[in-house]
Amino acid sequence: MSCTSSRGPDIGLRGIQQEGETAMTTPQDNEQYIRRAAVDAEGNRIGKITKVYLDDQTRQPEWILVETGLFGTRQSFAPIRGSRLDGEQLVVLAVSKDQVKDAPNIDPDARISESEEDALRQYYSA
Repeated sequence: MSCTSSRGPDIGLRGIQQEGETAMTTPQDNEQYIRRAAVDAEGNRIGKITKVYLDDQTRQPEWILVETGLFGTRQSFAPIRGSRLDGEQLVVLAVSKDQVKDAPNIDPDARISESEEDALRQYYSA
C-alpha cells in the first residue's frame, strides 16, 4: 500500500470526524483541512497542514503533512485517523505534538512509498 498527495477537486475525504462526530464528507473537505492549524488533544499547536495524502487503493485519507518548527522549516507526517475539525481554523489530531515533532523524516514528494508508510505506521503505533 502506498499513498499519494491529493490535489484534484474530484478527491474527497470520507469518514473523517467533524465536530466530534463521524460524517461522510464532500470533495471540498479536502481543501478544508489544508491551511488549518493542527493541534494535539491538549491544545498544543503543532503546525499548519499543507497536504492530505490518500491511500492509492482505497482513496481514503491516511496522512497529513504538517509544517512544524520555527517558521515551518520542517515538515512532518501525522495520521489523519482520529482527527476532528474544531471550528473554522483548527484540526485536533489524535497524536501528541512531540510524536509529530519526532516522526520519521520522509521526503514530502507526491508519493509515500510502502516502506515509508510502514515506518510511519510502526512509529505511530508504538
